[in-house]
Amino acid sequence: MTDSTDCEPGGRRAIVQVIDSLGEDGGGLTRSVFDRFREVAAERKAILVTVAFEPNVELLFSDLKQAGVLPAHTELVNFHQDLGSINRSPNEKVSFDHLSWESSPSFQSVQEGSDIRRVQRYFRSGAFVGLAARGASGQLEYVDTHDKDRPWLRIYRDTAGPGGSICRRDYYDDEGHVRYRVYIGIDERPYASTWVNKAGYEYRTVENTAAEPVLHTDMRHANSVWLASKLETYGPTVLFTDQPRTSFALSISSPNVFHVNSIHTTHYKNNMDNSDGLKQWMKHHLEFMNNVGLFIFFTEAQRLDFLKDTGCRPERTMVVPHAAPLEAGAAMQRIVKRVEQQFVTVARLDDDKQIDQAIKAFEKVHREFPGARYKIFGIGSAESTLRRVIADCKLENIVTLEGQTREPLRQFAAAECSVLTSRYEGFGLVLTESFACGTPVISYDVIYGPRDVVRHRHNGLLITQGDIDGLANSMIEYLQDSGLKSSLREGVASTAASFDKDAWRRGWLSTLSAADGARQG
Repeated sequence: MTDSTDCEPGGRRAIVQVIDSLGEDGGGLTRSVFDRFREVAAERKAILVTVAFEPNVELLFSDLKQAGVLPAHTELVNFHQDLGSINRSPNEKVSFDHLSWESSPSFQSVQEGSDIRRVQRYFRSGAFVGLAARGASGQLEYVDTHDKDRPWLRIYRDTAGPGGSICRRDYYDDEGHVRYRVYIGIDERPYASTWVNKAGYEYRTVENTAAEPVLHTDMRHANSVWLASKLETYGPTVLFTDQPRTSFALSISSPNVFHVNSIHTTHYKNNMDNSDGLKQWMKHHLEFMNNVGLFIFFTEAQRLDFLKDTGCRPERTMVVPHAAPLEAGAAMQRIVKRVEQQFVTVARLDDDKQIDQAIKAFEKVHREFPGARYKIFGIGSAESTLRRVIADCKLENIVTLEGQTREPLRQFAAAECSVLTSRYEGFGLVLTESFACGTPVISYDVIYGPRDVVRHRHNGLLITQGDIDGLANSMIEYLQDSGLKSSLREGVASTAASFDKDAWRRGWLSTLSAADGARQG
């Protein structure tokens, strides 16, 4: 048994927050994590740990601190940056192929592109061998090398880092999927390699040390071993994790670590009940449950389901609902004019958000109300699919993809109503953000957030999940019925007041009190 009193004056533990990446497509989960981090990290040593491969991670980190999203005293530690900084001199250096293409007279090239990206295509004896792509500033972004006997087939892509050197090589199969990956450090030598399945999962990972290579079952195990070694140097800590991608950290067992794990999404495979069992990432929660000091949920309904499904002790669970940013929302309502017949969605553009269904529903809405508009804020992998849906529905300039916003409250305040079509939610930060701006929500009736937070015909409208016609009819009814609109706005105001920021703050600070007073072992 070890006490936590030797870490900081007053026996306070340092704060370590683990997230996957600093990318801007994190959505509400990332916003909620950073909101909490600013609160719990105040006046404590604060370390932000990321494990994703992001060549521009330092720039992203700097931008977030300058914008006040992260506390100024936060330290950044990144898995790839850390491993890539170690000299691995026994290994052979890796260089870009286009350097030899440029230096040899047997290669010719042609250039194409726009102001955003320029591409130099290289040929030898009339056959295409590869290309080099540069951004608007002329900085190298990536180099593709193609099969000399099958010029249409890309063999691998080299990604350039901020300094212009190669930092990753991805090998492709005949179907265009990455199947093997090599990570390259600042010394231009590989520090890790991994097999990749078609879903993008990195398995059988090898760390190329200066001595013998180290084999890991997958990249997550490599992350876990690395993080455990870093935590040993930080002394007693409160370790916060939130994303399924970071559940690898649950395997870390140390008397110095008090682990607070938040579950932001449903833990059921079919998203609605346990008839299909628990999601794959839950196996870490079951296997390493005793390593976690507190499990945090955002609704009481999910906490009770989790207790029933896992056998976890109730005293090791807590509910801390998202707070409604009432002051900021009220201020935004004073300075932003609400646009009649305008709907809004703020979300990651991922398949799980099912925004394509909202777009299809809006085709019917627009026929009834030609002046209606639908603005979608966010970025993500589904963007090209959504653009095709907009074109197929002939809704160009009616439904618009507005890109990422750093002011979600402004977007909610400008809209008549917000729309949420997620396949599942753990809570949905956008619900309280919308309510704070006096904006009702039309949502699919899914666990856990929408069903627990949206009260049908009181502060919003609930529709059966996947019912596109029902979604369209609800939006039409909202626009047609001024009495309903007025009633829902009154309900929104009373609901928002119940999500008190002081209660939210007390909830998270209580996790620190539990950690500072804990004896692990």
